[in-house]
Amino acid sequence: MQSRQERHSMGQQPVQQKRHVGSKFLGIVFIVIFMITMIANQTLLNEKFVANQITESQIGDEIVSDVNQSASQYGLSEKIMTKKIANELIKDAISDVFNDQTVSIDYTPVYNRVDRLINQKVSSLGYGSVSLSSTVKSELRAKMTSVINDQLDTTELTTVSNELATVKQAVNVMQIVSGGVLVLLLVVALFKRYVLSWLGIVALFGGILTLIIIKGANMVLTSVLTSQEVLASFSPQLPNAIFSSSLIYLIGAIIIGILLLGINKVIHRS
Repeated sequence: MQSRQERHSMGQQPVQQKRHVGSKFLGIVFIVIFMITMIANQTLLNEKFVANQITESQIGDEIVSDVNQSASQYGLSEKIMTKKIANELIKDAISDVFNDQTVSIDYTPVYNRVDRLINQKVSSLGYGSVSLSSTVKSELRAKMTSVINDQLDTTELTTVSNELATVKQAVNVMQIVSGGVLVLLLVVALFKRYVLSWLGIVALFGGILTLIIIKGANMVLTSVLTSQEVLASFSPQLPNAIFSSSLIYLIGAIIIGILLLGINKVIHRS
């Protein structure tokens, strides 16, 4: 015959199990939010990451080609624009975007190179007219500024800068809130002695769900970049770079989840 204490314990077990399921479900939801915001901050909202991706894209080569082609019209066979200078200009523009500033590119390195090459050209041809070289410099500077602004679309980048600041704030708030909720749920699981199973389930299923979401976002972003002519030249490999960078976190979470569930099973068997 069962004692009153045993019957009470059996009656409490389903309720306790139900609470655990609710806690694990909330944990999965908030770990997905936390990991997505963390990946966003490490990739799409990270100035260095975005700058590196764009400098590896075709846009730098296009700037070099267009500027040097314009310079050749003035009899300058030397390369005024190099990939190194183009990358510096791109990084300056990206820096302004991520610092919520009006995109204002520093053309000093290009202008100095123009001045030096034109002075050499005028000197080699025996021209003594300062006004001639000044006119050529002025025209070429204006032409190059126009070409670079068209390639980088500084007006559009300034608009993106304003929107990016809002997005970054929202993502940071979501990351802090989701992280706080996860810590709270972890403390509860620790005190109620189901922390290993909670961590295992949350890490495993949170990692799998986030992987699916990031892969879906990767496909959507790839489609958007290829369908938009303006965006396509910036960084076609950006979606794949984001997905590749996120894999280390997601696979790590899945492996940790499997290990913790295994440890929890061994402990409860013994």
